[in-house]
Amino acid sequence: MHTCYVCGKAEATVVDFRSHLQRHSVVGELTVPLKCCICKSSFSKTYNLIRHTVNYHMHGTEKSIGDAVLNTTLLLPCVSADAVAYDNHESCHSREQSVSNLLEDVRKEGTALVAGLRANSSIPYNVIPKVVDSFNQMSASLSLLFQTDMLNCLADAGLTKEVLVDVNAHLEHRVLDTSKPLDFLSSRYKQDKYFDNHPLAVCSESVSFGLEIASHSGCSKLVSESFQYVSVEKTLHSLLQNEDYVRVLLHDKCNSDIIQNYADGQCCKTDPLFSDSSKVSLQLQLFYDGLGVTNPLRGQSTLHNVSVFYFTIRNLPQLYNSCFANVHLLALCYSLDVKKYGFDPILERFVAEINRLSSLGMKGTYPIIGDCTVYAGLSQVTCDNLALNSIFGHIESFSCDFFCTICYASQTDIQKYYSEDHFQLRTIQSYNADITAQQKNGKKHHRGVKKPCKLNDIVGYHITNNWSLDIMHIVLEGIVPYELGCILYGLCDSVTSLDIEAINCEVQLFWGKMTVDKANKPLELNRVEEMGQGISPAMKAMQYGSLLKYLPLILGKFVPPSSSNVHWKLLLHLSHLVDLIFAPRFTHAMVTYLKSVISDHLHMFVDLYGSHSSVRLRPKHHLLVHLPSVILKCGPLVGMSCLRYELKNSFFKRSAHIVCNFTNICQTLAYRHQQRALYSLLSHEYVRDAPVVNATSMQCASALVFSKVFTTKFDIDPADDVCVASRLTVATITYKKGDFLAVGVNHESGDPVFGKVVSFVSPVTSDIWYVAVELLATVEFCAHVHSYSVCELKPAKHEILLLSDLIDYHPLYCHVAGFVNGTQVSYIRLPYHIFE
Repeated sequence: MHTCYVCGKAEATVVDFRSHLQRHSVVGELTVPLKCCICKSSFSKTYNLIRHTVNYHMHGTEKSIGDAVLNTTLLLPCVSADAVAYDNHESCHSREQSVSNLLEDVRKEGTALVAGLRANSSIPYNVIPKVVDSFNQMSASLSLLFQTDMLNCLADAGLTKEVLVDVNAHLEHRVLDTSKPLDFLSSRYKQDKYFDNHPLAVCSESVSFGLEIASHSGCSKLVSESFQYVSVEKTLHSLLQNEDYVRVLLHDKCNSDIIQNYADGQCCKTDPLFSDSSKVSLQLQLFYDGLGVTNPLRGQSTLHNVSVFYFTIRNLPQLYNSCFANVHLLALCYSLDVKKYGFDPILERFVAEINRLSSLGMKGTYPIIGDCTVYAGLSQVTCDNLALNSIFGHIESFSCDFFCTICYASQTDIQKYYSEDHFQLRTIQSYNADITAQQKNGKKHHRGVKKPCKLNDIVGYHITNNWSLDIMHIVLEGIVPYELGCILYGLCDSVTSLDIEAINCEVQLFWGKMTVDKANKPLELNRVEEMGQGISPAMKAMQYGSLLKYLPLILGKFVPPSSSNVHWKLLLHLSHLVDLIFAPRFTHAMVTYLKSVISDHLHMFVDLYGSHSSVRLRPKHHLLVHLPSVILKCGPLVGMSCLRYELKNSFFKRSAHIVCNFTNICQTLAYRHQQRALYSLLSHEYVRDAPVVNATSMQCASALVFSKVFTTKFDIDPADDVCVASRLTVATITYKKGDFLAVGVNHESGDPVFGKVVSFVSPVTSDIWYVAVELLATVEFCAHVHSYSVCELKPAKHEILLLSDLIDYHPLYCHVAGFVNGTQVSYIRLPYHIFE
């Protein structure tokens, strides 16, 4: 028997079990991970669970569907004629119901197949009807095969021709429906109609920009230029039908002493809507960016460039907002139309919806909270620097004065002042004065302001209070490569044994040993540019971040610890600065300290490289001085990073390459995205915090190296069995045996405590998975390589923890640097600054 973990119903065969799971799937009742009812294994997809069940839990004596149905008719007890007649009637009704259920299972299985194909950005929609047609043809062929075989068997059994004709006529009538079970999805039109009518589906709508005259085949006519808009209210209403989503949304971890999300910032606490604890309010974060969907090396590559608008819900923890499914589409339009008509037509729809949702809200019945009115408001807008200035109506050149959206900085001032206190901040009053002066004088801009922003019409929001800066573009793609170019040039010039070949060789050897971050391996450097030219070739943001993170460990042996090399000191200070900027949690003291670190770093950089004519502070250096205030007002900087939005763009790029039809690419991409959103909602991709363990085994508790700790913690007998695994996945992070984790903090020294993963365990009576680690001794923080020196404890000491007990969820790499006096020297580098 195979028991469903959702409803507890037992199915006799694997075929019935799969069909039962598909019935839960099509209505969105399956939760990830999918759990095996016999062992502790768990999976992210139905296919993997069924394959596991077939390989490990299906016995050879398991009966087929036909055997099961046949047995129910042969085992009827002997009773009276009236009872037999009644039972025959009931048996016929039962068989009819069974056939109907089986046919419905086939249809739902096919529906799930089609939904998965439509959600895949790598599959053209014109291929799916062909797949459905092949499915129907195979089903018709199988039905004919079974019909022929049955008639042949009956003929061999000696039935007369008249009986065979009657049976054949009866079979042809019964198998008519099974010959084409997916006929209702046989065409693109039928598929669109079926999925668009799903109660959780949210479709995009075309909104007109205006009319223009277009010529085609020698004829001119008026055509409507439009953009695709997805209703915020409909998207939120669809999301709030998910009980798990609502539960996570209401999980408030606000802490007055710790700044760890937007709700801990001053902007949220002073906002009339978000600060009202009597209301259920959603904090929306808006994102805008341009996107190229065609090959940039081909002619007219910018003709089909699109502008994309996303939004996320800041109430969700950062762990969930990093998921693609929680980045929601708002609008999609051609970049040329934005240039022609501006942002106002798009933002007008958004502003109207937000004003309505913030004042009237959405009345309805929702899981957990019941009958309630849910409100929503705009918390902040986050973009890269160019896009933010563009949507706000500011100048889009960063080589002139007044480029900053937060203050009135000039190019001269940013070279001299390294603290926010020296700059005049923009206010609502000064902004209104700038708009008045610009309109009165007829200039292109006044103090950086070109035109009013439509977002200011949102009640309770103004762009001068939009404290948001993108550290992905500012730090990883701006400051880090710029300063690394200067630092590496200086190191190669001052350290005789170091050159570009040695650097590339050491990076290659280091990543060959790496057990984490392997996907972010930096590219081989072509050359170290002159001062102020950065590094070549250009890399992705995560590659720049990985190179900076491990560079002290990679090159530490070339610079003696006692050396006073100023370039090395600047590299370590840059690493320290980036660690603080990317911290997921802050105390108020950390924010004050960050302010001084930023000022010191800018002073160090100018003092070291300012004498070179080609080296000067860039506008992105100036934006650093605002980061402490941004944290105090809107929470940690990682919450407003554009990284997750930029990664989301890959869906549209891949879809555009597959579709290859640019008649109205915005409508096509928006429709495909909303189909993907529906599939994500039904498959519970929005909430993905449960661990998935594919391969498990049962071991005796006494056989574990941490047996004493385990049996004591769970109060079990050493002879009892324990479920053990060597690999565990949560969301997109995979933990393996041999990885290292930050498990806590030593309260005496303040240093983090690390542990090496020994195994993942779960008691037989529980569904919860724990990680068993062998604790390490943290010797000290080695400033020369910006890493913690660790060593093994003797005798070994083990501890069993929940993943939620860790002070950071990233698996870490322990670098063995060599042996000193017969003792192995190992270092662990943290991804950013963390504290308990």
